[in-house]
Amino acid sequence: MTAAVIAVGSELLRAGRKDTNAAWLVSRLETLGLETVWRAAVDDDEGRIARLVSAGLADARVVLVTGGLGPTDDDRTRAGLAAALGVSLDRDDDVVRGIVERFRRRGRIAGPAQSRQADRPRGSAWIPNPIGSAPGILFEREDRILAALPGVPAEMTAMFDATVAPRIAAAVPGTALARHVIRIAGRPESYVEEQVRDLYATEGTDTTILSSAGVVDLVLTARAATVEGAREDVAALAEAMSARLGRDVYGTGDETLAAVAGRLLAERAATVAVGESCTGGLLGGALTDVPGSSAWFRGGLVCYADDVKTSIAGVPADLLSAHGSVSEAVARALAAGARRACDATIGLGVTGIAGPSGGTPDKPVGTVHIALDDGAEGRAVRLDWPGDRDLIRRRAVAVALDLLRRHLLTR
Repeated sequence: MTAAVIAVGSELLRAGRKDTNAAWLVSRLETLGLETVWRAAVDDDEGRIARLVSAGLADARVVLVTGGLGPTDDDRTRAGLAAALGVSLDRDDDVVRGIVERFRRRGRIAGPAQSRQADRPRGSAWIPNPIGSAPGILFEREDRILAALPGVPAEMTAMFDATVAPRIAAAVPGTALARHVIRIAGRPESYVEEQVRDLYATEGTDTTILSSAGVVDLVLTARAATVEGAREDVAALAEAMSARLGRDVYGTGDETLAAVAGRLLAERAATVAVGESCTGGLLGGALTDVPGSSAWFRGGLVCYADDVKTSIAGVPADLLSAHGSVSEAVARALAAGARRACDATIGLGVTGIAGPSGGTPDKPVGTVHIALDDGAEGRAVRLDWPGDRDLIRRRAVAVALDLLRRHLLTR
């Protein structure tokens, strides 16, 4: 009941290129009751493709490969599959004729290279492609299923749902999987685990704890004979863990802190404005990423230089001289100044040292002050977390949003 997913294509290894096919397949496999134990991307190299396919067949019951089934010289998935299986590549003349006819109907001529798409490892079957010219490849041996699909997303998804998913369901009957994500803020990973560790042993379930930039996720998985049973089991575990963690839980699934804070603001007919130094607009950006944020986000002030803090946010110059720009007093003044300047119900202020330079013994890199002001009372927190510039700034945003969330929960 495990799977491995392999994406083929040198372009997938370039910076900034996302492998959306693999993510989609992992999600679909989950609905079929299979746990993906690993996924990988590999360049267009026959030997490396073969080694990854062999590793997948050794580790998992189902191996899915996407990409590299086209007609060009760098489409080497077919050869890699044959090498992994220890068989020859055979050309199917019927498929060649079908490709030629497909091109003819479109007023085009299929060149010799197109015939490569009719090669398949001996002993495998075709996966029909209702959209494109390259068929997929299905190989079943003992209790293993190996399927190769084109890299074009529309072709891949259609072929998986029409042919591969039914084969997997037939081969792995009587099991279902359900997943639930609990999202926690304001607590370190070690604290969260300490609160719920004994529940990890709940029969038929698995728990994974993940931490990222001030947020902790508990990913819960349950297996049962039916989908309904799996959902009931994972819901019961989620309820037990959430009861332990209380208000530290801010959401489920893919809910963001900004979205939760925005919902609370809307429910209370409140608004927020931000005054940012070290985060440079990231806090305002996170809030305005939420659809409909114009109903409760008033605006923001990005004040890096001290004279701008004074002239735009109204931070007193003597306050800066007495405490320094990275201080609780200045964070409070930024929060109050943003609230007043934008005529908001609540103001948030952030100032700190994100690095990599600028730290001192008293205020090392990672020192961040965050404050909230609502005109009546204020709240402030200090962070002293090491990390690189990006991590420090993202943590500061998460803590600021959680400070806002917790304040609104008391209103």
